[in-house]
Amino acid sequence: MTANKIRFIERDYYRKVMLDDNELMTLNQIETILDNAAARWDDLTFKFYENGSLEIIDNHTDELVSVKELRGAAYDFYVRERMRFIRTSLEAKILQSA
Repeated sequence: MTANKIRFIERDYYRKVMLDDNELMTLNQIETILDNAAARWDDLTFKFYENGSLEIIDNHTDELVSVKELRGAAYDFYVRERMRFIRTSLEAKILQSA
């Protein structure tokens, strides 16, 4: 069974959001803000399988994480990727039946 494997690094996610949404801050200012945030950044690997199943691995501990344990940016990432998977699957089925 083939899996689409995607690594999610929360700090990188917030850096991209801040760069995309802000024209006034420089990259150095954004890095300073992120460095000063007293946070443990999530580092997860998502494995989306063709049959719709999912495996999430915490790269800090090498343990499996359930969807219920996801929060904030990691949950947002999961939802967006799941929607993209569903959309792609539906488009493929429509093309097959056409």
